Amino acid sequence: MKRLTSPLNFSMAPAVALVMMMASSCQPESFVISPEYNYSIIPGTAADSLTLKAASELDRYFFRITGKTLPLYNETKAGNKIIFIGKAGLNNNALLREISTLSRDGFIISSARDTLVLAGNNGSADLHAVYTLLEEHAGCMRFTEKEDYVPAAKKIRVPVKHKIYEPAFSFRVAHFPDREKPGFTAWNKLSTFSEWGMFVHTFPQLMPPSKYFSSHPEYFSLVNGRRIQDGQLCLSNPDVIRILSENLAVRMAQAPEKIYWSVSQNDCINYCECPECKKLYEKYGTVSGVYIEMANKIAAQFPDKQISTLAYQFTRQAPRNIKPADNVNVMFCSIECNRSMPLAEDPRSAGFVRDLKEWSSLTDNIFMWDYVVQFRTYLCPFPNFHVLQPNIQLFHSQNIPLMFQQGSGNSWSDLSELKQYYIARLLWDPYLNGDSLINRFIDKYYGNAAPFIREYFDLSHSSLKMVADSQNLDIYGLPSYYFKSFLTRDLVTGYHDLMNEAEAAVENDSVYSDRVLRARMSVDFAWLDYALNAGDSALSFVKTTPSGKVLNDNMIQKLDRMAGNSGKCGVTTVSEHNYSITEYRDHVKRITSMSVKQNKARPDDFRSLSPVHPGYESMGAASMADGIFGGRTFTSGWLGYQGEDMIMEIVLDPAVEVSRISMNFLCDHVSWIFLPVKIIIEVSENRTDFVEAASREFKTAEFDQDITPVHMEYEFSPVKTSKLKITARSLKKCPEWHRGAGQPSWIFIDEIVVE
Repeated sequence: MKRLTSPLNFSMAPAVALVMMMASSCQPESFVISPEYNYSIIPGTAADSLTLKAASELDRYFFRITGKTLPLYNETKAGNKIIFIGKAGLNNNALLREISTLSRDGFIISSARDTLVLAGNNGSADLHAVYTLLEEHAGCMRFTEKEDYVPAAKKIRVPVKHKIYEPAFSFRVAHFPDREKPGFTAWNKLSTFSEWGMFVHTFPQLMPPSKYFSSHPEYFSLVNGRRIQDGQLCLSNPDVIRILSENLAVRMAQAPEKIYWSVSQNDCINYCECPECKKLYEKYGTVSGVYIEMANKIAAQFPDKQISTLAYQFTRQAPRNIKPADNVNVMFCSIECNRSMPLAEDPRSAGFVRDLKEWSSLTDNIFMWDYVVQFRTYLCPFPNFHVLQPNIQLFHSQNIPLMFQQGSGNSWSDLSELKQYYIARLLWDPYLNGDSLINRFIDKYYGNAAPFIREYFDLSHSSLKMVADSQNLDIYGLPSYYFKSFLTRDLVTGYHDLMNEAEAAVENDSVYSDRVLRARMSVDFAWLDYALNAGDSALSFVKTTPSGKVLNDNMIQKLDRMAGNSGKCGVTTVSEHNYSITEYRDHVKRITSMSVKQNKARPDDFRSLSPVHPGYESMGAASMADGIFGGRTFTSGWLGYQGEDMIMEIVLDPAVEVSRISMNFLCDHVSWIFLPVKIIIEVSENRTDFVEAASREFKTAEFDQDITPVHMEYEFSPVKTSKLKITARSLKKCPEWHRGAGQPSWIFIDEIVVE
C-alpha cells in the first residue's frame, strides 16, 4: 500500500448522499470488491500507522481470497470505486460528524453504489472495521495469532448498508495465550493493558515487607494477636495511607502516560484485626468499606488517574455509608462461584449476584474479573461454555464497563482456542448466536475431525448439565471431583474413542492433525487420571494377575504418548503454577511403580501414634498401604497432622528382613502444609528397643505456590525387624514469613511401602 504523496481535496458530499439514499430502489444490492474494477483506497495523508495498516491488510487479504491484487490509486479518478479507510480522508459531512460520536473502539461500515467507508475515530478502530468486513462479508476467521481461515472467492460482496458497530463493554480482555498479541487482538477487537501502570495485588510492591516490617510492624495486619508480614496492611494507620501514596507517586512519575493504578490487597485473607480497623469495619458494615476509604483518599491526590482496588474474597461484599470516588475503579471478582450453572440461575451464586447488584448501585466504574478455566488442572475437561454467554449478559445488564475473563494465560487449556475466540466475540456483543459461533469455529478449525470434536463437546456439556444442580464445577477442581458426573469411566472412555476417530479423520493433514492432538490432550489426561485415581479395576494402571499386581503396559504407553504429544503441540503445563506434563508423567510412574511392589506391610499393620486430624483421616492408618495414592489436593486420600509430628508404627508379624522404605508427603504452602524437617526410621526386633536405620534432615521451607506430592525413599542395610517406627518431624508452626505465622502447620502423608 503506497502512502499518499499529496493532500486530497475530495469532497465526501456525493458519497454521503449515496449512503443516505441506499434504501432507494435504484440502488444496487451490494458494493463489490473485485479485480475487474478500479478502486481508490483513501486513508488520507493524515492517517496514522494503524490506519495505513488497515488499508494494507484489506489489500493483503484480498489477494489471499482472490489470488489477485486490487488496482490501487492514491487519488480519486473518474469511474473508480472509492474505499475510505478511516476518517482522515473525509471532509466536512454528516458521516464525519457521526463518526465523531462513536466510542474509542466504535466504527462504521457504510456502503453505497460506488463508495465504501470503513472508519472509526482512530487507527485501531479502522483496523477493527477492515477485519470485521473481512469476517462478515468474506468469511475469513482469525483462530489464534498464527492460525486463520481465508476462503477462496472471486470477489467480496458488501450489501448496501450503513451500520454502526459499538462494543458492549469498553474494555475487553480474554486472558488466554493470544492475549495482547497484535494479530489476534486487533482482529477480534480485544483491549490491551497499555493504560495500566500497576495491576492487582500491589500492596507488596508499594509497601514491601522487606523494607518496612522489621522497623514498623504496626503497618501490617494484626492477626490472632500478632503482626504478620504475609497478610494485608493496617489501613486505619494514617502512615500506611501516606506511604502508599508517596510510593505510588514515584511509580506514576516513571510512567506518566498510564491511567489505571492498582492499590489492592494481597492474594490472601488475613485482614487486620486491630481495634481501630474493627471500628471502621463496623462503621461501613463490611471490611470492604475500609479498602474503599483507602482508595478514595489516594484517588483524591491523583484526580487525573484511576485508582483501582479489589472487591475480592473478604472484600467482595459492598460497603454501607461510603461510595467509591468517581476515579476509583472497583475490581469485582467471581472466584468463589460455581460454573456448572449460569450465575443468575444458580442458588449457590445468589450471594454473588446480590453483591454484584449492590456494587453496581454504588458505582459504574467496575472492572469485572471472571474466571473461565480450571486453574489446578488446565488439562482437565472443563465444560463451562453453556454458562459463558448468560454470565456475560448478566454483567452487561448491570452496566459493567470493563471485562476481564481470566483464562489460562500463557498456557493451553481444554479447548482454549475455541474458548478465547468465543469469549472475544461475546465481549463485543453478548447477544450473538452462541451456538452458531461454536459450530462455525469447530467446523473450520478441525476440518474432517469437526464432527467428533463437536460430539465430545456436546457429550461433556450434556453430562454435566444433567447433574448441574448438585455438581459444582470448581475452578480449582481436579478430575477426581467429576468421576461420578461428566468424567465417569464410560464417558472418559467415550471421549477417548471420539478423539481416536478425530485423529484418524485428519491423519493425512498435518495442520488439522496437530489441532486434534492439542484437543485430545485434555481427554487423554482425564482418561489417564481416572485410571490412576478412581480405584476402578476396569480402567487402571495396575493389573492383578495370579502372580500378583503388575503394571498395565498399555496405560504406561498412553502416558508416554501424551507426554510426547505435549512437546509437539506446545502444551507443556498441567496447572496454573507450571506443573509440567513431564512432571506429571514422572509422578504417575513413581506411584504406580510403588503400587505394584510387594509391600511387606499390610493395611492392618499400621498404627498412628500421634493424633490424625479428624477432618483428614482418610480411611485411618490402614490407608497407608491400601494402594490408593493421595492426589494433588489435601482433600483426597491423605492423612493430615496439625501442629504435631507424624509418628507411625508398623507391626510386622512374623518378623521380616527390611532394607527400603518409600513414602509420599504433600507440599502445599498456600494451605499451610509443609514437608517434614526431619525423617527418622527406626527398627526393632523385640518390639521394645529401637535402633535408628535411616534419617534425613531437610532445609527450612521456602515459599512454594504449587501443590506437589513429594516422593521420599530410604535404603539401609538389611535388618530383620518385627516393628518399624517412622517419625516425620513437623515445623509445628508456620514460619515467620508465612501468612499463617505462628499458627499450627500441617503434615500430610500417604502410602508407605516396606521392602
